[in-house]
Parts: sequence; structure tokens; C-alpha cells
Amino acid sequence: MLPEEPEQFKELCEKVGLALMMGQKVQFSLAYYYSVYHIVNSGWSKEQAKDCVNKHLSKAMGFIVSSIEKDAALDEQLFNEIKMFKKDRNWLTHDFDEESTPYLYKNERFEHYIQEMDRIIECASKLMHNLNQVGEKLVPVDI
Repeated sequence: MLPEEPEQFKELCEKVGLALMMGQKVQFSLAYYYSVYHIVNSGWSKEQAKDCVNKHLSKAMGFIVSSIEKDAALDEQLFNEIKMFKKDRNWLTHDFDEESTPYLYKNERFEHYIQEMDRIIECASKLMHNLNQVGEKLVPVDI
């Protein structure tokens, strides 16, 4: 017989799933920013940009972050926020389970980890908004 599920387990699972999904959305946003930047500034074709997006989405987030740092500079503050998000996302995907399991198994620290997921989700949302603003400045649209 399985032990009773802790009260906050479902909420934490939902938040972990959303945080992981938002991390993917940030990586998607970064890949598109990079390609649009090069369409505008390097004369890339849409096909070159599409190939680059696919390449960046097939690799770890660090790959696109390094590419942006190398040749598609962003505002220093925004780029620092992206690097911090990458660190948080790496923790979530590589270390969260091992770190949290001894606590969660004992029905401890649920609130702490829920708050961490909320912070990651909020940061991702903010980054996507800010990247969208940068993109709109790169390719102004007159309505």
C-alpha cells in the first residue's frame, strides 16, 4: 500500500511542470531573438534563421546563451537576468530532484520548493516579456 500523498504534493508537481515548460519557452524566445537579430543585422535569410532556431532548440539552454553573448549582444542587465535564469533552470532540471527528495519524502520543505517554482515561473514570464520588447524594437511594426 502506498503512503498517503502529502497535501501540497499536487501543487508542487503542477508548479514544477509549469516551471519546466516556462524554461522551454524562454529558450524558444532566446532562439528566436538570436535569429531575428541576425536577419536584421547580418542579412540572414528566413531559411538560415529557421535552421539556427532548430539548432538552438535541440541543444541545452547554455548553447543559445553563449551564442547571444558571442554575437548578438543584449542589454547587460537583461543578459545578466538570462544567465541567472539559466542557472535556476539548470538547477531545476539537474539538481532539484536529488536535493528535494530527502525533504519531500519526510513531508518537509514543500512551501520552500513551491516558492522557488513560483520565482522561476515569474522570472521566465518577465524575461519573455522583455525579450518581446527587444524584438519589437528590432522589427518595428506600423499598424
